[in-house]
Amino acid sequence: MRIRPAEESDLRALAEIQVAGREWLARHYEPETLHQFPVDPDGATFTIRHVHKTGAVFVAEETDPVGFSSAIIREGVWFLSQLWVAPDHHGAGIGSALLDEALTWGHGSSIFSVVASPFPGAQTVYMRRSMFPIWHSMEFEGEAPRVEMPEGADELTAGDQPWVNELDREVRGIARPEDHELFRAHARGIALRRGGDPLGYLYAWPEGKLGPAAIRDGRDTPDLLRAGIAAGPSRLSLIVPTTNWGALQEAIRLRLRLVSRTVFMASRAMPDGSRYLSSGGALA
Repeated sequence: MRIRPAEESDLRALAEIQVAGREWLARHYEPETLHQFPVDPDGATFTIRHVHKTGAVFVAEETDPVGFSSAIIREGVWFLSQLWVAPDHHGAGIGSALLDEALTWGHGSSIFSVVASPFPGAQTVYMRRSMFPIWHSMEFEGEAPRVEMPEGADELTAGDQPWVNELDREVRGIARPEDHELFRAHARGIALRRGGDPLGYLYAWPEGKLGPAAIRDGRDTPDLLRAGIAAGPSRLSLIVPTTNWGALQEAIRLRLRLVSRTVFMASRAMPDGSRYLSSGGALA
């Protein structure tokens, strides 16, 4: 086996490894999510391509690729975007080798972080690299009610990026304008304002996922979520840090079903996630 930087021609094969790994994980640790499969690898490729352009992707291969790791650095904070090994190659040390390659690439970063799956072995590997639990995240799914768009909600545009950067630094610890460019290209960005002043943002995806999202004042969380629901999905999916009680209360009020749990881990303290909704594991 050898590990090398990924090329554009690798990305489809890496997406297939990701899909196979996700399904294996669901079967063993998250049976509530099995209804989400099978997944089209084309739907996973755009995120891998984005990280390939704005971070680093490494491939483990024998004759063909058998695993990959990818990572980004945003304002000095390293984040492990993805780490997947083909299920029939588990237990051979490939994941640890890929992780170490990505960590070496990120040498000198101020913080190292990851969204870890429920797989205990993976969490142990991250703790051995000095990344420890900060908060857990809960993924909810369910039917979307019909609601009116709240007053002050309108389109989030590239012109909003300065205040979005400021809010991200406050709520997440870092800004990431390059990722917002990706979100705006694939999802509907919504800004919540009051008297012209920005309160927060949220992305509503075609398949019904809401997030990432951030809000200045947690008391405005219900309006921010209502804006996402009013964008029109028939079903909802949202990933809520366990520290964001306002969003958790809304998920329960909406009778959404808990289907998955992950844990955000980092090498140093970061903002507590109490005014944030995640975009998912690949970009946190």
